[in-house]
Amino acid sequence: MRVVSWNVNGLLNTLKDAAHRYSSASHYFAQVLQADIVCFQEAKIQEEKLEKWMAFVHGYDSFWAFSKIKKGYSGVVTYVKEDISPLDARADWFGDEDTAEELRKEGRLMYTDHGNFVLLNVYVPNAGDRQEGRPRLSFKLNFLEALEHLCDKIVNSGKHIVVVGDFNIAHKQKDVHKRWNLEDMYSPRERAWIDRFLTKYVDLFRHFHPDLQDVFSVWDMKTSARAHNEGQRIDYALCDPEFLPQVEDVEIKKMIPKQWSDHAAIVVTLLDQPLLPRHPAPAISSRNMRQFQDDLRQKKLTTLLSGRPSKDFCTDQTCGQNKGNEPGISSISNQEQSPANPSNVVGSGNAGMKHKISREIADMHSRVTKQKSVKSYFRANNLDEQL
Repeated sequence: MRVVSWNVNGLLNTLKDAAHRYSSASHYFAQVLQADIVCFQEAKIQEEKLEKWMAFVHGYDSFWAFSKIKKGYSGVVTYVKEDISPLDARADWFGDEDTAEELRKEGRLMYTDHGNFVLLNVYVPNAGDRQEGRPRLSFKLNFLEALEHLCDKIVNSGKHIVVVGDFNIAHKQKDVHKRWNLEDMYSPRERAWIDRFLTKYVDLFRHFHPDLQDVFSVWDMKTSARAHNEGQRIDYALCDPEFLPQVEDVEIKKMIPKQWSDHAAIVVTLLDQPLLPRHPAPAISSRNMRQFQDDLRQKKLTTLLSGRPSKDFCTDQTCGQNKGNEPGISSISNQEQSPANPSNVVGSGNAGMKHKISREIADMHSRVTKQKSVKSYFRANNLDEQL
């Protein structure tokens, strides 16, 4: 199982460019990243402006945490292959309702339960500009304390944990370029927190590559820092010590093209995990997003009889491939087709037509009508006569 974590510094343009370069976002996830799970930080997507093709990447469920206080700010999203969809997913949840509400408003945490382990996709706040006195340092420290409390609670409950994301703290002097002093970059309280946290949870990159030097995960895009590798390592993959035997390797990968983000990606390779029993998609899954439910419930009789895919409805084979005019995917032809007749349907005569309709009914029953019966759906669309 491959888990890819990346602070993408704006998901819309990056994913759109990836879809153009690699034919589709789905192909980019599955063939280029070869990812079973993709965790993005700093997505900067407004909930009301989320596009369908981004929510429905073919073959993956998506789980979003949006900023509620500042539009187009922060935000994380976790994409998971449909056949390993998590048992549970929660956005900006720190284990209890007593956590300060302000920590739960910026879209900085996605919790997904994968049965054998819980995955946390995290984007830790930046403390702010040094010249302004790092005004968000207190907020950052409060977030880190809440994150540690959540991790401890999960592990104490008997579950394993994997944490990936941008922590906005370098741990050791060797994790920053030699021209800088770690003590000048982070406050004593930040350094004390990361020291304590990494005594309880394993820094996977350093576990597998303890002797590597000058391996960084972020560079200043305003200068030539990346070309000279003047960066720091603030992106992590962590796990509880008991889960460590199930981790095969961790890599830091500079993404191509470099203009997409100032961060590198972290790739975690796990042993194959136990298959989960069949279960409904978590409530916050993209499958259950209200803004797309009307699209999923519409299909015209002409589509039923002609066999031409509807741009507003998808089956298992087409879902995500033509939704929302995804960049890199050719749109469905707008040319008029001749009216359906029995010769266009599998089989011949009425038997063929009945066979075609019965297949479509079965598909709609599983995907469209959770609250309506198939019969009421056809009546609402004046299709009774065709049955």
